[in-house]
Amino acid sequence: MFRGEDRGVSEVLGFVLVFSLIVASVGIVFTAGLSGLQDVRDAERVTNGERALDVLAENYDDVLTGAPSRATQIRLADASLRIGDPVTFQLESRTAPLTVSRITFAVDDEAVHFVGGALIRESPGGAVMLREPSVVSGPETIVHRTRLRTGDVPAAVGGGDRTVQVRLVRRGQPSVRVVHDPTSVTHNVTTEATTIGAWRRHYESRGGSCDVTEDVDGEGRDRLSCTFTGVEELRIVDHDVAVAVE
Repeated sequence: MFRGEDRGVSEVLGFVLVFSLIVASVGIVFTAGLSGLQDVRDAERVTNGERALDVLAENYDDVLTGAPSRATQIRLADASLRIGDPVTFQLESRTAPLTVSRITFAVDDEAVHFVGGALIRESPGGAVMLREPSVVSGPETIVHRTRLRTGDVPAAVGGGDRTVQVRLVRRGQPSVRVVHDPTSVTHNVTTEATTIGAWRRHYESRGGSCDVTEDVDGEGRDRLSCTFTGVEELRIVDHDVAVAVE
């Protein structure tokens, strides 16, 4: 049988236990919820960057097909925009290597890359090609090669909730070279190892036979070589485009 003072101790102890449980629950919900909200926010920022670079890719196609210039607005929202990370393209034995800068929208360990007409989304789990490069495969193969002149463009732009404008300007008219009865065509792409898989899946889906040579320059870049047979005509279109960030 409880004495009066024992019942008081039990009530205080119960209050302390219940209060501790409430505090712990709130702490767990706050910690997990805040982390989850941050993850959702980061994913949405990357998705917004993906949409912006998709618009940039559309404008790039417009410039390649005759528009004198196009401008794309990109809202950073604490993300960064990098222009660099060179990617080298070559049609083996038919053209000299062409190295172009990759335009990257990055949030922490996720990024969206635009290069050569292609759009690639990269995350710790791998990379996927969202938009194909400016190449038409088949018996009549058309390859668009663009010398992207970056000039005085800064290597990276970021910080704060700011909006930048990426302007593409066509320089002169494209040059066209046609090769009849080439039999086979080998596409070489040299880029960072983290995205080489996306390029390989693209070319293999188009019927190419592909091999990868790892770390060809000692800087972590791999070379992908994909050969297409049954090509009756190869059309190589060279473009000259200047890029500016405002």
